Amino acid sequence: MMKTFLSIIIVGISFFLGCSDKENIIAPENDQTSGPNWITLPQRNGSSVETEYSVTQQIDGSLGGKLEISDIYFAGPQGVVKVKATLKFPQNCFTGIETITMTADNVNGTIIYSPPMNFNIPALLDLEYQGIDLTGVEPDSVDFVYQDPDGSYDSMEYDKIQVIMAIGKLMLKDGKIPHFSRYGFSR
Repeated sequence: MMKTFLSIIIVGISFFLGCSDKENIIAPENDQTSGPNWITLPQRNGSSVETEYSVTQQIDGSLGGKLEISDIYFAGPQGVVKVKATLKFPQNCFTGIETITMTADNVNGTIIYSPPMNFNIPALLDLEYQGIDLTGVEPDSVDFVYQDPDGSYDSMEYDKIQVIMAIGKLMLKDGKIPHFSRYGFSR
């Protein structure tokens, strides 16, 4: 009987403390370690589970070069989503020859690169998504950001961002990529 009584008291105290309004332990704090609010892409229609598009190429840093991804898939409010990414390496961007991979992740709309690298001269990214759901996105608040593996993030330099709500289009022109990390549009 005493064990039952103590068990009921412990459960009651635990319930009372767990329901306290003093802290919301579920919601993250709004700081740089909580990550950017990525503008995501819609999932593919049908049974396809593919969520990434990738291209790998050997680039000579002294000559420069480029990586390109261009794909279309069925999804979203327009019925078709277009993904287009071009990363241009100017001459002398880096030293040596590297095998570089560019991956577009259509789950969170980010672009990821490997291997880890820093550049002498920033690489330039042109990125375009069309046919995505921009409901709730304020065009003037859209930014292009990178996220480090530790979760911190920051805005990147770029020449232009264009948002066309009617066709669900986001376009980045000449995003400056000084190093490889995770990059994408944030709201």
